[in-house]
Amino acid sequence: MRSNGHYDATVVGAGVIGASIAYELSVKGMKVALVEKNQPASGSSGAAGGMLAAESEHFVNDDLRKLALYSRSLYNELTEQLYELTGIHCGLRSEGFLLPMDKSDLNTNYTNGLLRTADKIDKGNHDYSSGVSLEWWDKQRLALEEPYIHAEQGMLYNPAEQQLIPSLLNEALVVAAVHLGATLYRQNEVTRLLREHGEYGRVTGIVTEQGVLYGEHVILSSGIGSGRLVENEGYRLPFLPVKGELLEIRTPSCWLNHTIYGDQIYIIPKQGNRIWVGATSKPGRTDTWVEAGAVPELLFKAKQYIPSIIEGELVRCWAGVRPGTPDELPYLGQFTPIPGLWMACGHYRNGILLSAGTGRIIADAVISGQSSIIPAGFSPDRTLQQLGVQAQTEGGTPVWN
Repeated sequence: MRSNGHYDATVVGAGVIGASIAYELSVKGMKVALVEKNQPASGSSGAAGGMLAAESEHFVNDDLRKLALYSRSLYNELTEQLYELTGIHCGLRSEGFLLPMDKSDLNTNYTNGLLRTADKIDKGNHDYSSGVSLEWWDKQRLALEEPYIHAEQGMLYNPAEQQLIPSLLNEALVVAAVHLGATLYRQNEVTRLLREHGEYGRVTGIVTEQGVLYGEHVILSSGIGSGRLVENEGYRLPFLPVKGELLEIRTPSCWLNHTIYGDQIYIIPKQGNRIWVGATSKPGRTDTWVEAGAVPELLFKAKQYIPSIIEGELVRCWAGVRPGTPDELPYLGQFTPIPGLWMACGHYRNGILLSAGTGRIIADAVISGQSSIIPAGFSPDRTLQQLGVQAQTEGGTPVWN
């Protein structure tokens, strides 16, 4: 079979996770191949809302929360670097998020309209402990800042949260990686891994529809598709797909400046007087067509906060499949049974948020050969299944710099 060359690292999947890894490896001087079955951002990355909700998402797992905060901290510098390399604006917006919440439920001191979070604000699973100063916006303050929002109780304002356009981020990462020397193979499906000594040795590359790509390291970052390649090697890595649907509404003027992060609904302002409304949650579904009932469902929820939104123009609807895992933690790190194979997938509903941090720590781990810098709880080995064999999980201390 024809060989397309030898690389230091071969990244399978050019969604936002794979593109971020390819970019970070290229920045560090590695020769990288980025292989995509379809087109970059054609899967879940292109269907996401683009929220960098490191605190609003309320992660229960401490390692995941730290990764989320670390990843969000990278975006200001990252998007500037990507613009310098590619000329692509990722649409990063930093106005902050508004969270519908009953003020009486906040377990904190409220002084001069400012909520200090050096310690903690706790409401059930709500844990704001990043040191960010939050504000309570009552009905009068909301009317001043966001006249189209209706909220009798007011909303909690978090100025630290950001959002962007996922497809533009994905495009910029790919273009930047190629600019730095990476090779993109698009519309080229990977059929199996290439290994030394038949089926039992170290991975040495991948077999694709267009030929063989040799590599010292192979990183699987194609979401749920990564599971198929692992199954070809006699292992099962469980995924739990969750379909989600979103709407885009165009309004006559600017009706929203801050993202509303509500209960089972988010409303995101985008450029050009457009508002994205999402998202439904349908576990076990892998189709990407939009059900008719999703439109009134999402509009009903959004109308609670922006009553006039139903008067806007429905521009488009779309759907994507979130690559979930049984414990809602990503698979990050070495795939122990196969030397040279790495996993970076299963980010569920936070792939955009976690992509910057994932790219950085996976690149550092691959270059150093030390998977121990990644929290052991993210190890792919934790849920790995093989007949009669139980994989051993590698421990380690997480590093976030």
